[in-house]
Amino acid sequence: MSVRTATTVLALCVILLLAGAGARGDTALAPITARGRTPYVAVFVWHDVVRAGKEVWFDTTLDAFRDQLEKIQHGRFAVVSLDALRDHLQRGAPIPARAVVLTFDDNGSGIFENAFPLLVSHRYPATLFVHTNYVGKTTSKRHNSWQTLARMQRSGLITVQSLTANHPEDLRALSDADVVHELRLSKSSLEKRLGKPVYALAYPYDNYDERVARLASQNGYVLGFTEDWGNAGASSSLLEIHRYSVLTRFDQALADVAHGASTVQ
Repeated sequence: MSVRTATTVLALCVILLLAGAGARGDTALAPITARGRTPYVAVFVWHDVVRAGKEVWFDTTLDAFRDQLEKIQHGRFAVVSLDALRDHLQRGAPIPARAVVLTFDDNGSGIFENAFPLLVSHRYPATLFVHTNYVGKTTSKRHNSWQTLARMQRSGLITVQSLTANHPEDLRALSDADVVHELRLSKSSLEKRLGKPVYALAYPYDNYDERVARLASQNGYVLGFTEDWGNAGASSSLLEIHRYSVLTRFDQALADVAHGASTVQ
């Protein structure tokens, strides 16, 4: 084999390898832009908000939720929308100092009955991550209906995004086809029912890996949210964004944001 022929064969092999990698999706997840790494932004996650005693351990009582919003207000933190966070992390769009983002998982009915009136009173935007096949149904919890979700969305404060269709316990255990089904069905249901683009996903039970995140990216999701706490801008990628659980790290999150703001000044 001549040197020229060997070189040609090698080049073809490289092209085929790269093509195979692309077909498998072996590409890096979209990174946080350099300008999106500061200031420090904390994303909070609540689940249901209940009036009296907790129904499950991850509920938040209405009194506790009211106190948390007052701490945000009195601490002069800036509550920003999910759209603003996306633009900041993806494009480096400016975001206020002391910024926080409010999110809720699981679509419990107490979000509308108890949390929503307080969000309206404070004029705080928030995002609900919803498992679409349980909308309007009762499991161990009552879940908000499509009509209720639309009513909250019409306020201009609430964004509704995906928590998959069926809230599988571990997306990592599913085949690629089944993961894609969960992601596409949820996205299409939300967009059809509520008429707004869906670009963000919260991983059920915080169970995900790079394969799952890559499949989300390939199927129209720009942002993916975990419960691995820290600065949103310091996340590994746009599909692995940190969130603070309010059950254990609410006060820590506010302190982290305040410290981050003081460090920049």
